[in-house]
Amino acid sequence: MTSHEPATDTLLLDVHDLRVAIPSDSGDVMAADGVSLQLRHGEVLGVVGETGSGKSVTCRALLGLRPTPQSTVSGTVAYPAHDVDDVLSLPPRRLRELWGRRVAMIPQNPMTSLNPVRRIGEQVAEAVSASGGPTGAAGAARVLELLHQVGLPAPETRLRDYPHQFSGGMLQRTVIAIAIAQKPDLIVADEPTTALDVLIQDQILALLLSLQRDLGTGLILVSHDLSVVSQVCDRVAVMYAGQIVELAETATLLESPRHPYTRALLGALPGAVPRDQELRVIPGSPPQLVGLGPTCRFAPRCELHEQACDTWPTSLRDVGPAHTSRCRRATAASLPSPTPRHQETQS
Repeated sequence: MTSHEPATDTLLLDVHDLRVAIPSDSGDVMAADGVSLQLRHGEVLGVVGETGSGKSVTCRALLGLRPTPQSTVSGTVAYPAHDVDDVLSLPPRRLRELWGRRVAMIPQNPMTSLNPVRRIGEQVAEAVSASGGPTGAAGAARVLELLHQVGLPAPETRLRDYPHQFSGGMLQRTVIAIAIAQKPDLIVADEPTTALDVLIQDQILALLLSLQRDLGTGLILVSHDLSVVSQVCDRVAVMYAGQIVELAETATLLESPRHPYTRALLGALPGAVPRDQELRVIPGSPPQLVGLGPTCRFAPRCELHEQACDTWPTSLRDVGPAHTSRCRRATAASLPSPTPRHQETQS
């Protein structure tokens, strides 16, 4: 996978105690619950977890977006480099100034993100001209430049096509062009390769990293696939049931996971066991995000569960340099090393 520029010391994003509550008949669904993280210029952060873990809701909140109008969002989302103390308190006008120019999102499904009755070129041109960008001949030239930059074949002719005339990979390249039109400092990519085959997935990831390097942006890559983010990210945040349960540099997370959920995700990867062995699975299902207490949310599925876990109020705590984990047994002295299934069956 293509390498990227190292991160600088300039703090780009600072999130503290982010909480997103969605009203329901059963009570408030805590889609994000106490999320805190930081991102520096030029850094690539991966956010992984099962479906429903809160990845997308958290990342949309970074742009000041709510799941529903009735949702409540608390905490702070600051962009120190741009003197934005809290996105969550900005009025709509200030938010529109932030979107595109400072932070942009690449959506999960490009087909539903593009207008089906407008030509591709028109939609890219709209992103180019936003916030005082070029129009007319200069705007048209910028549209072509962007479509060339993202590797869209024959953009001079294809820009007159409609979304339904594009393949999935071409649609994803188009929404990437829209995202980088204003040269933002931060790109949030919400599972940008989910609906693509393996070959196109690799091409899109390589394109994102190439653009991230060329533009010097920060990148948050959301995925349910730990093997994908392990190839491209400087750090990885693992989410479960609305919370970050582990955060570390990628190499550290892969070599020494300090939360049982991270261990379980790594153990379920196809390369974790020989081909003649069954893949490991995580038993059970994630909890409903209503009325959860302060104790460990992974406990019912955890292979290291103890009775004391049921009363320990979980919190992220340091377990090593730049490494935090939300587990009572996360210290090196108390967390056993993971044992692959093929070793267990040979004993």
